[in-house]
Amino acid sequence: MGKFGGWEKNIKLKMTKNMESKEITYSVDFKYDVAFSFTQKDEELANSLFLLLKDRLSCFIYSEEQKKLAGGNGEDLFNSVFSKESRIVVILLRQEYGNTKWTRIEETAIRNRGFEEGYDFVILIPTENHIPPPKWLPKNRLWIGLERWGVDTAAGVIEARVQEFGGNVKVETIADKAAKIENEFLEKNKREFLLNSLEVVSLVNEELNKLKGLFKKQVEDINSSTKNWKITFRENNMGGVDILSNGFMLSFHYYDNSNNSLSSSYLYLLIAKGYSDENGNYTSYHMDHKLLYKSELRFDINNLNQNGWSNRETRENFITSKKLVDFMFEKFMPHPTSALR
Repeated sequence: MGKFGGWEKNIKLKMTKNMESKEITYSVDFKYDVAFSFTQKDEELANSLFLLLKDRLSCFIYSEEQKKLAGGNGEDLFNSVFSKESRIVVILLRQEYGNTKWTRIEETAIRNRGFEEGYDFVILIPTENHIPPPKWLPKNRLWIGLERWGVDTAAGVIEARVQEFGGNVKVETIADKAAKIENEFLEKNKREFLLNSLEVVSLVNEELNKLKGLFKKQVEDINSSTKNWKITFRENNMGGVDILSNGFMLSFHYYDNSNNSLSSSYLYLLIAKGYSDENGNYTSYHMDHKLLYKSELRFDINNLNQNGWSNRETRENFITSKKLVDFMFEKFMPHPTSALR
């Protein structure tokens, strides 16, 4: 039995049998070959798949359609896309799927279409371990184990499914590939120019304020979900924040060593024991403290033009501010919770 409790094996066998015996004829002209349905947590993955497929397939992803959303009825647009305008729908599945505003609308459209046509048009990609398929979806739907097969293979499976359902995958010519490489080169140079310009200062400040807001929101969520948890959010005197809980501290501050360059400026994050007492009050810096984790990151922009952070020295492992906050709290929370046991 595999990671997802045998789901993968059963579905592969059933889908192989179905595909060998079922002949499908499609005459509908679709506006999109594939539409992606996902929660905000999986936006980066959706964008990665989009970048791999967009030159060969017509794809719908909401981040590319924001202008339409701003100028019209978003609910009508999403309902139309997922109920009738897309040949294939790819669901990036996690626990929250169907419970957020937009995925609730998308799920309803997909279910209505499935009721009329069946669910052959749906591909599932679980993005969390041990997550069961939605109860409304037949268990013999095609799904892709992302951790096992990877993003490139997932894109290949989506292409094959589109072809099976009557779509045409554009074959890249040498000229197309050359244009793609040139465009990637120009986009990279544009990002590098921005990162070395005066404009980057305002971008960094904007991202730092966003980071503070995300840390504060996480503390507020913990406080609203617990009755007696002692966790405190405070801005520190170095332009960052401290999260204090049960004698442990999660903190960040930004070392701005240059007014117009990122070369020597960086974000410093740490988790420590002893900087606060069990009530969240600061203790003396002369007391015994223990550093449990630290990280140094620099402001960066990835190939999706998302602002975020990467390793200070190597510029690898890009991470958005939202994912950074989630990552830091996942490393931090086991420490104050251990004090409760």
